Amino acid sequence: MKIMEIQQLRNKLKSLENKERAEKSKSYLKSPYEFYGISVPELRKIAKECKLKFYDTLNLFDELWNSGNHEEMSLALYILGKHIKEQPLEIWEFLFERLEKAKTWDHIDEISCHILGEILANNISLTSEIKKMSESRNPWIRRTSIVSTYNLIKKCKIELTFLLAEKLIYDEDIYVQKGTGWMLREAGKKNRLALREFIMMHLNMKPSAFSYATEKMLELRQIKKEKLKNIS
Repeated sequence: MKIMEIQQLRNKLKSLENKERAEKSKSYLKSPYEFYGISVPELRKIAKECKLKFYDTLNLFDELWNSGNHEEMSLALYILGKHIKEQPLEIWEFLFERLEKAKTWDHIDEISCHILGEILANNISLTSEIKKMSESRNPWIRRTSIVSTYNLIKKCKIELTFLLAEKLIYDEDIYVQKGTGWMLREAGKKNRLALREFIMMHLNMKPSAFSYATEKMLELRQIKKEKLKNIS
């Protein structure tokens, strides 16, 4: 992509700038990056209008991903996601090498649910890489590992979710806890009994993980409450 075309894209983003929204978004997402204050639907519309070929998209991705602007990074993900069926394994490797710059849950969940997770669901041999990610020192990458099982869950394949969750429900990072509880809740929609059995075996999981996992199983919260009462 030519420098002039990139500048035209940035001019488009600049024209949609909303400083009040930018301040609120930065505060809400706790992002270290700058904001234009553009809504997600507006960004997705811009991405849809982008008609680049695959390798031009990779070049654009790096330009946007390294910009230090949150919405440019979001746009990079939306545009890349359009090519997921063309070169899934190449996208997996390409994005995996750039994960360290993702520092907010919205970027992590876009990567996990709509890119890596979809690739994983169609390339189960990548399971070993997801397991390695769950051991990362970077909590955002650990969250990526569990949330990337979302597409498998939709196919009623919940084994990997429970396997990763056995450790991640005790993670010290709040966003890992929330992501793990969220995926457990989703797995429970496919197999309520399996989730119930898992939770009963791990009632001492981190509070945020427990809260998210039991959102649709409030009776388990009462069981835990009674158990804690008996201990005290």
